[in-house]
Amino acid sequence: MGIGYLVGCLFSILLWRFDRQGFFNFINRKFMKKVNNIYLLQFIYICILTFIFIGLTYINNNQVYNGITAFLVIDISNTERNNLNKTEKKHFYDTISTISRALICGFIAPLFFIIILGNGPAIIFTIIYNLTLEGDLNIIGRITSIATIIPSLIAEMFLYTIYVFRNKNFKINFKGDFARNVWKLPLLNVDILAAYIESVNFYFHYNGKNKHYLKSYGDYSGKIDDICIRDYLSISYFICFIVFIVFVTLEFL
Repeated sequence: MGIGYLVGCLFSILLWRFDRQGFFNFINRKFMKKVNNIYLLQFIYICILTFIFIGLTYINNNQVYNGITAFLVIDISNTERNNLNKTEKKHFYDTISTISRALICGFIAPLFFIIILGNGPAIIFTIIYNLTLEGDLNIIGRITSIATIIPSLIAEMFLYTIYVFRNKNFKINFKGDFARNVWKLPLLNVDILAAYIESVNFYFHYNGKNKHYLKSYGDYSGKIDDICIRDYLSISYFICFIVFIVFVTLEFL
């Protein structure tokens, strides 16, 4: 039964001011002051996460554990509400990416891992995701990126369906980058679809080993304002609602 997850999700929404990212950023900064080598730091994190994972395997999947898991891993309200005031043009692209990241990493991915692998992996994913938000944790960051491939594809199916119904058009130009993004930058395809839905261009700064360039996706010139942000926010909440209904249905079966 999934009553624990329902209660945990409810508390996650009610206590949206609880800043999980700030908590993990505080820990990360403390560790970075003590450990100067980024690779050694990541090795330490991986060892700690391994011990946490082993410890979590000994916890019985009772409803209290389920509720605590849902509260810890579901994190969409705080991230998104903090960005509603960033309506200036220079902040729009950061904001749309933040909403996409919250949708995938703060909701779809954790629930996906709970269904497929259980509570422990979902908690571990949440920890490594929050750790990578600050600092150049390239190895852990890559693990996080790989973990978001399938959740990102789930979100893209919803976003593409919404785009087709809104625009009566099946074509989206990913500039030949869709397959590469699926593997290397899963969240970028989500951002591009969001930009197409909101009828605005989306600009992404590529950082390669020997080249850095700005790439534009979309063929629109719509006005960038808070309406776009609020509309995409409402769409993300709608997707969360549908995904959670599916999740709860599977848990109660």
